[in-house]
Amino acid sequence: MWFIISAYYGSRFDIFAALIIGIYSAVASFEQLSKMHNRKRDIPITRIYLYVQMAVNALPVIVLFTPLKKMIFPFVINNDILYFMVAFLLIGIVLAALCEFRIYQILNDKDRYYRVIEVFKKHQQ
Repeated sequence: MWFIISAYYGSRFDIFAALIIGIYSAVASFEQLSKMHNRKRDIPITRIYLYVQMAVNALPVIVLFTPLKKMIFPFVINNDILYFMVAFLLIGIVLAALCEFRIYQILNDKDRYYRVIEVFKKHQQ
């Protein structure tokens, strides 16, 4: 979505940044898809991607309250759009943080499905 809006407004920096983040998200997606074929628990590329995504969302929240917003977000023409963008970006930060928290729980055997999987493994033997 960011790429499409940036392309429409012709913002070269935004187009480049959206492409980089889009490519990185595709790499993280492939890493998650590879989990079907391997037993490794950690997904380091995805974890780094989540932190990058949180930073990429936090930076525009700050920029939206500076004079740079006209250059980076030319479509933010009133406060309603400004607050919508801030809420949208903050939701993205919260969702990425929740995903990271779930990965942390899985890596430390604290997720709620761990016991179910262990019971299933025990009964299969």
